[in-house]
Amino acid sequence: MTPPIPKFINRRFDKKGLGKLISWAFTNYGTARTADLADNLKNLGFKFATRGAVSISVEDLQVPESKVEILDQAEQEIQRAEARYTRGEITEVERFQKVIDTWANATDELTEGVKKNFQDNNPLNSVGMMAFSGARGNLSQVRQLVGMRGLMADPQGQIIDLPIKANFREGLNVTEYIISSYGARKGLVDTALRTADSGYLTRRLVDVSQDVIVREDDCGTQRGIFLGSLRDGDKMIVALGDRLTGRVAARDVVHPVTRELICPRNSLFDGDLVAKITAAQVEEVMVRSPLTCEANRSVCRLCYGWSLAHSHLVDIGEAVGIIAAQSIGEPGTQLTMRTFHTGGVFTGEVAKPLKAAFPATIKFSSTLRARPMRTRHGDEAFQVDQMGTITLDGPGSKKETITLTQGSLLMVEDGQKIEKGTMFAELALVGKTSRKSTEKAQKEVFSDLAGEVKFDNLVPEVKTDRQGNETQYASRLGLLWVLSGAVYNLPPGAETTLDRNDKIEEGGVLAETRLITEHGGVVRLKDQDTKAGREVEIITASVLLDKAIVHEEKSQGRETYHLETDNGQSFSLKVSPGTKVTNGQVVAERVDDRYITKSGGIIKYAGVEVAKAKGKQGFEVLKGGTLLWIPEETHEVNKDISLLEVEDGQYVEAGTQVVKDIYCLTTGVVSVTQRNDILREVVIKSGELHMLDSLSDLKVPHESLAHPGTEVIPGLIVEELKYIEQVETPEGLAVLLRSVEEFTVPDEPDAPSQEASHQGASIRLKGVQRIPYRHDDRVKSIDGVELMKTQLVLEITDQAAQLAADIELVTDEKNPDLTRLQLVILETLLIRRDLEEDLLHGATLTEPLVHAGDQIAPGAVVARTEILVKKGGGGIVRGISKVGSTARRILLVTDADKVAIKTTGEPVAKAGDLVRAGDPLTTETLATESGQVLVVEGGRAVIRIGRPYLVSGGAILMVEDTDLIQRGDNLALLVFERAKTGDIIQGLPRVEELLEGRKPKEMCMLVERPGEVSVTLMPDETYQVTVKEDDGNVTNYSIMGQSIIVSDGQQVQAGEPITDGPSNPHDILRVFSEREGLQKGIQQVQRYLVNEVQQVYRSQGVEIHDKHIEIIVRQMTSKVRVEDGGDTTFLPGELVELRQIEQVNEAMEVTGGAPARCTPVLLGITKASLNTDSFISAASFQETTRVLTEAAIEGKSDWLRGLKENVIIGRLIPAGTGFNAYEEAEEVIEDDELIDDSLGLRTVGVVYAGDDELVDDEDED
Repeated sequence: MTPPIPKFINRRFDKKGLGKLISWAFTNYGTARTADLADNLKNLGFKFATRGAVSISVEDLQVPESKVEILDQAEQEIQRAEARYTRGEITEVERFQKVIDTWANATDELTEGVKKNFQDNNPLNSVGMMAFSGARGNLSQVRQLVGMRGLMADPQGQIIDLPIKANFREGLNVTEYIISSYGARKGLVDTALRTADSGYLTRRLVDVSQDVIVREDDCGTQRGIFLGSLRDGDKMIVALGDRLTGRVAARDVVHPVTRELICPRNSLFDGDLVAKITAAQVEEVMVRSPLTCEANRSVCRLCYGWSLAHSHLVDIGEAVGIIAAQSIGEPGTQLTMRTFHTGGVFTGEVAKPLKAAFPATIKFSSTLRARPMRTRHGDEAFQVDQMGTITLDGPGSKKETITLTQGSLLMVEDGQKIEKGTMFAELALVGKTSRKSTEKAQKEVFSDLAGEVKFDNLVPEVKTDRQGNETQYASRLGLLWVLSGAVYNLPPGAETTLDRNDKIEEGGVLAETRLITEHGGVVRLKDQDTKAGREVEIITASVLLDKAIVHEEKSQGRETYHLETDNGQSFSLKVSPGTKVTNGQVVAERVDDRYITKSGGIIKYAGVEVAKAKGKQGFEVLKGGTLLWIPEETHEVNKDISLLEVEDGQYVEAGTQVVKDIYCLTTGVVSVTQRNDILREVVIKSGELHMLDSLSDLKVPHESLAHPGTEVIPGLIVEELKYIEQVETPEGLAVLLRSVEEFTVPDEPDAPSQEASHQGASIRLKGVQRIPYRHDDRVKSIDGVELMKTQLVLEITDQAAQLAADIELVTDEKNPDLTRLQLVILETLLIRRDLEEDLLHGATLTEPLVHAGDQIAPGAVVARTEILVKKGGGGIVRGISKVGSTARRILLVTDADKVAIKTTGEPVAKAGDLVRAGDPLTTETLATESGQVLVVEGGRAVIRIGRPYLVSGGAILMVEDTDLIQRGDNLALLVFERAKTGDIIQGLPRVEELLEGRKPKEMCMLVERPGEVSVTLMPDETYQVTVKEDDGNVTNYSIMGQSIIVSDGQQVQAGEPITDGPSNPHDILRVFSEREGLQKGIQQVQRYLVNEVQQVYRSQGVEIHDKHIEIIVRQMTSKVRVEDGGDTTFLPGELVELRQIEQVNEAMEVTGGAPARCTPVLLGITKASLNTDSFISAASFQETTRVLTEAAIEGKSDWLRGLKENVIIGRLIPAGTGFNAYEEAEEVIEDDELIDDSLGLRTVGVVYAGDDELVDDEDED
């Protein structure tokens, strides 16, 4: 076929035109000549760009003249909105929305201006040429260069209502620069994160699809998928022709009208055929697809279609899997991760504004039904309930008729005359609205002035939630006024003597607070003041050790204190000065070595009586006596028994090695404790050893005390107290006489002398003796232990026991060199310093009423603080807000809060009325300020300044009627609906979520069975959706916190969503396969995944052919889970290829065995990669150890089908010319035919790499 002769084309070429030209050349003339053409075009372009000096200079950046006018108009519109807001005609939300929309429209208008400016005034402007030809930059970038930068979002994604009016040519001021850097930073961070994310996505995709290779010509399947054109509402996104190109027909295509055959099954759709189909207006065509290809573990040529590289049918051996993975992964860097939300309420996508092209009169058609409503800008308008038309009747014969869809807004009335350029309607776009979901948002309203709250036409209603918390709501639209006044906050405990309507002058006392002592005592004033004020200490009780001296020692940077008493005792302080001690706490411990032993041993009480002490402080001695101590040396070893160097019962000298590296310090008998061949401890018991002939010789019981003069064995009388123990020695039975040490314990310890002074509570230091061990305790130790401690303990009597005492060191009055120890119980009161900032709330004046050394009674007043009216703030008390019986805030109305207006004419308003700026006061005078009228008479009116806030119905009220508030207090939370932005996952994360088969956040609920819907609101604010089937079966769905997208009486099909949000692909698979069978379920989820992934890429302007995504999705849905193995060899829970199960089940039908039952599973790409048949590929992807150990345990073999496994072990890869079908093809394979054996293992006329080759390798080694 000869290529067509090129036509002469003479027009401007942009990026698209060039693309078409090169594509035409490529299709008709092949690669070499196209490359040559492209080269020539490049040279041509550079040559003339150089001659024409195409570059960007400052001179090229021309700001359109219309900018000033557009900005002026926007400013005026916003001022009007602000004025309406100040008058209380629109709410804060409506004002904000109006500002955002006004600026967005201004930006759009300016963009048009920029475009027009370049096209009309200077079509050869370099910047214009680059942007419009698609060479570099786009319209929005050019707009920022020469138009205005526009609105920016803050880091939370909310739009800041201060637009950047400048462009880069004029330069930004500091504020604008800071605002614009939010978005810029976001963009940079996003780019950095994106590269890593998209790289990892590519790696996972390659891993899951690397073994998909075209292995046969035709799999012979009858199945396919239906393709139609893609639309969103009325807008065509992708035409059917573009989707068909390069595919193969799965059925004959016939003309929808004449029924003649356009093309038979298995025809390839090329340009000509697609043109025929488009001309015949075929709605949908069934095509073959990798999703339905029945080739085993591969794709056949016909199901794949064109290789997109050269517009011919794909070749056998082409690694289409890797091409698919890279086609999806590579554009990943172009997808944003988080879009910058359109913050705020619906943007322009939802409604299309209609403006009059000429002055006209409006006429409604008779079918049009509309009801009044409030727009999102707070304007009055009509919403269309029933479709109809309106006609614009212009001058002369000019006429325009417009059809208004349901949900559109009308800004005009029937018969109204409008000017040119007036917006008269907003057209609701069909199809768009269904996809946008909304969420409830809240906006706070803060007060601009301090004063008193007054509800005007605002009806609060109280709702109680499940926890019993009450919230006040506004039941309908109403005004909340704040009437100006000076509000004084009173500190806790302040009392006022004033009443309503009292007059008070500047400097008068509003209220006073008193500082009162609780316990009374002696006053002590601190010398220096702290930041907060002056501390007053009141000493309730104190004790001074008048005869004891405190010494301070420093060791290793720490201070220790010692107390020496007059009778020569020494105590060490256990608490440091400046700290607090509580009742029963140890203050000091006596230093003496009278009760320290030389080693461990056994303790016995003789006449000593003890009680358990508080905490873990041993036992307190109640009555004195003697402590008996039988010493023994204990070594805790915990080593192997083989290290023992002596025997149990052996008598050893001091210094003997008893265990390796352990030597004893005393002489005596060894006792060994062991358990499970582990040596626990070795005890050396000192004493005299006497051999026994028989047990009966022992006159004293084992383990008892023998007093002096007692006969122990015949001929042996003890002269001092001994402890008798019989022992087994290697030589035989013996008796050990162990020495006993005695320690005397007095009844009462000596406490140092002390003098105390107190009021109410008394306080003293008490001496206490404590023994850490019980009677008969064995103390295991090598070194000595302390058997008894003498301590000084704080004792506070009476009701003050819960108070704490302060430890203080004071110098002696007579001898300043000596330091004494004093314990005092203090009450510390803080007298506030009068601070500068208090003047905001009115001046405070604080005066102390006591002096140092005063003795005061409990309940006495220590200081008094007066709250005074601030400078120039005299006025009339108008409100006292109380909590209980105490006043919290006082409101004064001063002269500054009132405004006087000269009036003429008859009064219209009366005292007490609330008027807004611009309302009439008299027949001839308007109010200049909003507020409450105080008087209107005698030619003047006085208004108390106020500020109205419009509150929408359903808003949460944070204040009550007549509350007193400060400026900046929160008045209400306005509740409104806005387009949901925050949680829509977009861009790369959404692609990843889909391909990994994850459950989406906030997913929608799907209908399990078809039927008719009814929706009911339950008492706990949740919705119950009931679906009633034709046969009367009822399914209930309970829904919390999601918006419902079905309505009463609607018919729904299985798998349809009830609520908004993304679907969970696993649910789709389950619902459809339960109802309509395995194949149908898999088909539905495949379609869903392909469309959703495509939608993400398309929304960012990236085009990927469906077949690439289909190959990946095929890999995700190729496995099923065995539920019941039947008579096959499959195990329950095993993941098996669907094709394999189908083949085995066919064989079972023939042999009459029970087939295997299975359910479909959707595996994410990571899971699918780890579940491939090839363990080498899976191990080289992730979790290497786990994959390899499992493969080894199961005894898997790797058939080396994919590319990766072959690369890893260093063989030729089975793709392209290395594809197995070509090896020794002439011997085995006729007509490029591949043979499948029953298990689906390839037998392609060659033994895989030949077993003998492997043997040869080993021989060479």
